[in-house]
Amino acid sequence: MKTDKLKKIDIRYFLFPFFALTLVFLTLIYFVASNRIKERYDDFEREAIGMADVYSNSLVSSHEAYEIISDLLNEKLMIASQAIMLIEDNKDSEALSNLAERFQIDEIHLYNKDGVIVYSKGNKYVGWEAYEGHPVYDFMISNQELLVEEIRRDTESHVYYKYAYVKNEDGTFVQIGVLADNIQRFLGRFDLQVLINGLSQKDDLIHVSFINNEYEIIASSNTHYIGRMISDESERLRIANDHLHTLRRELDSQDVFQVCVPVFYGNKRFGTLSVAYSTDRTDNEIRNIIFEGIIQFHIVFLVLGSILFYAYRKNKSNIRIAYYDKLTGLPNNEYLQEYLQDKINNIGNKNMAIFLLSCTNFRTLNMTYGFIYGNEILKQITKEVQNIIKSSDKLFRFGADRLVIVVNNYIDRNDLKELASNIIDAFKEPFVGNREHQYVNAKISIVEMNKKNVTVDTLLQDATLALTHVNKSLYENICFFEEVMEDIVIRQDRIEKKLWNIIKDENDDSLYLHFQPKWDVKRGKITGFEALARLSLEGLGNVSPIEFIEIAEKRLIIYELGRKILLKACEFIKKINSSNSQNISVSVNISGLQLLRDEFIEDLTDIVKTLGIDSKLLEFEITESVLLDNFDLINKKLEEIKKMDISISLDDFGTGFSSFSRLRDLNIDIVKIDKYFIDKIDHGNEDDMICADIISISHKLGLTVVAEGVEEAHQMKYLEANGCDIIQGYYISKPICQADAVRFLNA
Repeated sequence: MKTDKLKKIDIRYFLFPFFALTLVFLTLIYFVASNRIKERYDDFEREAIGMADVYSNSLVSSHEAYEIISDLLNEKLMIASQAIMLIEDNKDSEALSNLAERFQIDEIHLYNKDGVIVYSKGNKYVGWEAYEGHPVYDFMISNQELLVEEIRRDTESHVYYKYAYVKNEDGTFVQIGVLADNIQRFLGRFDLQVLINGLSQKDDLIHVSFINNEYEIIASSNTHYIGRMISDESERLRIANDHLHTLRRELDSQDVFQVCVPVFYGNKRFGTLSVAYSTDRTDNEIRNIIFEGIIQFHIVFLVLGSILFYAYRKNKSNIRIAYYDKLTGLPNNEYLQEYLQDKINNIGNKNMAIFLLSCTNFRTLNMTYGFIYGNEILKQITKEVQNIIKSSDKLFRFGADRLVIVVNNYIDRNDLKELASNIIDAFKEPFVGNREHQYVNAKISIVEMNKKNVTVDTLLQDATLALTHVNKSLYENICFFEEVMEDIVIRQDRIEKKLWNIIKDENDDSLYLHFQPKWDVKRGKITGFEALARLSLEGLGNVSPIEFIEIAEKRLIIYELGRKILLKACEFIKKINSSNSQNISVSVNISGLQLLRDEFIEDLTDIVKTLGIDSKLLEFEITESVLLDNFDLINKKLEEIKKMDISISLDDFGTGFSSFSRLRDLNIDIVKIDKYFIDKIDHGNEDDMICADIISISHKLGLTVVAEGVEEAHQMKYLEANGCDIIQGYYISKPICQADAVRFLNA
């Protein structure tokens, strides 16, 4: 386990998903772009093929139109020839000119049966005779009655004409002709080359050509290709195929998409149309698609990078917030829990321990100088402790004024004590504040992690428990946890729970009172009892009042417990005085926490009125320590109690801070001399005995004097001789139960 959670956040954990996601998106973008490119190429190919197919159909349609018009023209020539032959008025030049104009023909020649022109339009060729080998001669000697020739050059004028012939029964015949130029003007728009030139004007068409079945280019948008033979065998095979085919190739140093469409007229194939399209527009679109993909990739890259970088920073920030103290920068309690659990799981044979360092006066420092000042001091403390511990040890902030140190691989307890002593020594020097130098008190508890199946909670619990025993430790401000401490806590917990049950359950008799008689020296009889609380627990037996009263005070239930004791004492007052006319008083110990409660006087009044007892028979005993921190407030409360005719006794006088001058100001009626001074009454030197002086001065102050802890006859004799008012102790009687107290009183 890494000891630093911030370092544990390896950026590689973020880079891996970053690159993985980037690769996923890159692949996705690649496939999307590839599909778009393929779709664009497919669309381009479909468009090119579709257009080429349309163009080939146009060629076929034009060829069909050409053939039809040619047939119509031939038919027109034959009809015109026949018509002229039948017209009687055709024997002179003028008549023939009129007929030529009427039938829109350029030449009319009438031949006799010997092939001599006897009449001619314009009389240009009258007398010309057809000779052997001439087309006119061939028709003359043939058996044909009608003939339409292809366009040929006239042998005399050398001008191209298309001629038609009609023969009479007598062997004479007529020849009419139309200039080839006129025919071409009429049929030119259906010419293959013209059509090819027209197609080449379409957008994106680079080259259009028509290839005949002999692989010769007979028409082309680039005239220098006309007449060229296709020699490449693979290209010939493609052209010879009766199916459309496509090819991307280079033509005239330019990338083109070529579509070759076989052209059929009827069932006869008369050639192949080759159409080459420019790929520039498509290539530009492809480049745009690729560019868009690159842009999208960069956007995704930046967005993913930003998101993951933000997540990385945010995670570090969250880790810092969750596992580190904002003020000191130290790992916090959450981190400590996980760290210790990991150490417990992997402890093996290693020696490990935890220190719980508590700054005991830090709360007072904050209240005196403010939290900002306290925070500055705490940061200095943190820095000082970090300088002392080893790099293998780890420091945590555990609370407002507490630090935890996890010590790894120590040798023995002396090693731990030395480290703890070094830390305590650092607190012997003042820390520099922004106002003045400040001393901070510190104590350390140490728990060795050598128990099996230990939990983190148990470790910290043991450390906290050991901290409460620091003052009882052999070492200055340092305490090692011992198993017996845990037993003490368990015992205290049982006692506390029992006290709560007693407070809530009126029928719980685990708490009861014993009563120790008080002997009035002057009257020579018992005039009162001191009520002493007793507690008995199953499994623990009788519990010392010192122990359970201290627990009640620490757990802040002393007021409720004290009220229960006061109620029992008042019930005893009522019981004992209902059968006795001697006005027997009962004294009850009252803690300072009870006196400081606002509702104490009200509760006291309620108990007295409810039970109907005489308040003069009730006496409260307080110790000097009660007055230590709240003298004026306590003294004022005592004044209110005295107004209720309840006597006030100062217990354990002489062992605390009180002086005789202070007694004059204190609202009390009785002084109880502590057993410590009673034990001094011996057969020895009377100079050591100051009880007589206490009695004398107390009397001068108008106070009644009670001597407690009297156990010997000579002590009794001494006290009687020196005017002590009341004697209490084993010499008179030990504390006894309620029934025995009644019997003792009546004895």
